[in-house]
Amino acid sequence: MRCPRRLVIAALALALPAAPAAADALDEAAARGTLRLGVRADAPPFSISVEPGRYEGYSVDLCRAVVAAAAAKTGRPIRADYVAVDAGNRLSLLAEGRIDLLCEATSRTLGRADRVDFSLPTFVTGAGLMIRIGPSPIALPPLGGGGLGLPAQPPRRVGVLAGTTTERALRAYVAGGSLNTEIVEAATHQDGLAALTAGLTDAYTADLEILIALRAQAADPDALAIADQTLTLETYALGVRPGERALRVLADRTIAELARSGRMIEVAERHFPGRRPGEAFVAMTLLNALPD
Repeated sequence: MRCPRRLVIAALALALPAAPAAADALDEAAARGTLRLGVRADAPPFSISVEPGRYEGYSVDLCRAVVAAAAAKTGRPIRADYVAVDAGNRLSLLAEGRIDLLCEATSRTLGRADRVDFSLPTFVTGAGLMIRIGPSPIALPPLGGGGLGLPAQPPRRVGVLAGTTTERALRAYVAGGSLNTEIVEAATHQDGLAALTAGLTDAYTADLEILIALRAQAADPDALAIADQTLTLETYALGVRPGERALRVLADRTIAELARSGRMIEVAERHFPGRRPGEAFVAMTLLNALPD
């Protein structure tokens, strides 16, 4: 008696061992004892190297909270493992699974969402412009609100960090005829600051909070001023390994809890001393305060 072919195939399928379930980022972190955080040395006050192997910043603190939540969820000791990234390789390292979370000044865009996942928003800012001037006071806008922009006479040479959304926006202004200027790419924000103070460029553009931190690092901060309108509006988020739903939801839950408790504003005030939270930042925290 011949067995129907479909019965033979079914019997063979039952005899084969089941494929092991793919481990997710949280399982891997529990097994390693670490969650790999992508951090930058040159993006203050969001991510900066303070000594070899040690990083601080607003985004770094948010990621540390996710690490603590991962340890609580898995019931295993998990610590932060800092992996140095830069503006050019950060998304590739995340997309390739070589880091688990991206913890620096990363703007969330639809194009980037094709490559990696993102958490709830973590910050609202905009690309501004810093120029050389004589000594004079400047009024800074509130944290996460208001902004910067072009002076009356656009500078001839503008520095910008290569590989950023700010560079893309600046090139769009030039291509569209809104700006008649030469774009000078910088490898790091510190290089951009050095070029500006040395007179190699007339201005430097970056996100507002980064410009404020760079100005404070300058040998003569009073020789630099930040313009009074933003060029763009940027929303930051933590980058998450693509397809890692459990880790993304954990990051979202952590951000939502920080927003509900008011600790998100406390973290911001710690890293932006002397600046009050603006309306855009406060609105973002209210929108983030999702129920569990």
